Amino acid sequence: MTGRFDSNGTGYFTAPGGVWVYDFHGMLLGEIQIPEMVANLHWGGDNWSDLYLCACTGLYRLKTRAQGKREPFMDARPSGAVDFNEAAPAADQSTGLTPSRTALLIQDMQNDVIMPGGAFADSGAPDHAKTQNVVQNSARLAAACRAVGIQVIHIWFACEPGHPGIARNGPLFEGLIDANALVSGTWGAQPAKGLEPAQRDLVVEKQSMSAWETSRLESLLRRLGIDTLINTGAWTNMSVEHTARTAADKGFRVVVPEDSCSTMNADWHRASIDYAMANVATVTTTDAVISMIKGGRA
Repeated sequence: MTGRFDSNGTGYFTAPGGVWVYDFHGMLLGEIQIPEMVANLHWGGDNWSDLYLCACTGLYRLKTRAQGKREPFMDARPSGAVDFNEAAPAADQSTGLTPSRTALLIQDMQNDVIMPGGAFADSGAPDHAKTQNVVQNSARLAAACRAVGIQVIHIWFACEPGHPGIARNGPLFEGLIDANALVSGTWGAQPAKGLEPAQRDLVVEKQSMSAWETSRLESLLRRLGIDTLINTGAWTNMSVEHTARTAADKGFRVVVPEDSCSTMNADWHRASIDYAMANVATVTTTDAVISMIKGGRA
């Protein structure tokens, strides 16, 4: 059996009768029937949305709505076509960021968390987000990542009405419940304007400070073959720091552009960046990461 994944995490596997298609959770979605045995398959076409099936006596092509999961050779030319007489780009060697193995995490950049009028507006979070220029910096970073094929993943805190999945085991979670914050489907749970997911971005939902504990993040990253994380979002000393610490324990390389992160005030931000984060991540700036992505050095 041979398998390939698309950019949404859907798997396509050779099997009796053609190709069997599974969702991210391993549930069978359906079968693509082919009149002969399929031995191998891969993505092609100008935008990598054609699925080519190599069978016993023929080659079949299927047009799909999704694009194939990025692999290093797929970034050889902007058009997707490979010129075998042209050397591959040297970006990986000069920057240490391999696009197909890197993901940008944008955490909790939601209206309730960082915007005026949100549930936590009185905490000072909107003012610090503005001081950090965090929405604009994160948007610039996301655009640079998309341009080279780095997977952008939005991580949202999402609660059901009444917050049945949240325990009152700490002041942060008590405040979340009392403020009726981050309820799915409400304005407060929506991403801040300018940070809406683009095509091919992925969205992960959680109900904890760390992005790992209550979400599908780890299984998604493992399936995509990602080992390097650009870690951004709100709040610096909570979600961003918790995610960075656990990522380091799990063997991921973490890069934190500190001006694409914000919290409730500058003191809390600096304490996290200068002390806690320095031990588990490479702390840098948005411009430096963009320079790394484009082929420079931090």
